[in-house]
Amino acid sequence: MTSPPKNDSGGSVVSLSSTYEAYGMVMDFLAESDVFGNFELSSIAGVIRTQLRDGHNLAGLRDNTVVGYVGWLHTTVETGTEWMDGRAVLKPLYDENIDAAALTVFATSDTAMTPRLIRGARELNKGKRVFFKRGYDGVVRPGRKNTVLNIGSAN
Repeated sequence: MTSPPKNDSGGSVVSLSSTYEAYGMVMDFLAESDVFGNFELSSIAGVIRTQLRDGHNLAGLRDNTVVGYVGWLHTTVETGTEWMDGRAVLKPLYDENIDAAALTVFATSDTAMTPRLIRGARELNKGKRVFFKRGYDGVVRPGRKNTVLNIGSAN
């Protein structure tokens, strides 16, 4: 884990580092979640490993236990739009074409942590359009807002 902010009674939100401990904590948490608990391990393990390696994650912690996790990858607005329409597969980008982020993993066992994780992810992606699919138990819910443009500079 890296530099946790001031802890309060509501827990803390931190960016996890790329360690076996962090990986195990996230995988254990997701295995117990309603949404990700039924996923095949091979379909989520690499995604989490990449998010930890790239620093594109936040975890909600309470008493050193993960109670929420959000992870994303950097992409382009064009690919993000196609992904939302089911016409593209996301792959992380690492070049100057990055103008968007796609939240690909979100789970929480504490609804009070939800806005804190989302605000944190938006703050870390200033100046980028952020895409996210609203889905529960593997079913995407259409008709709700699923993209936001974060105002501000990346600095």
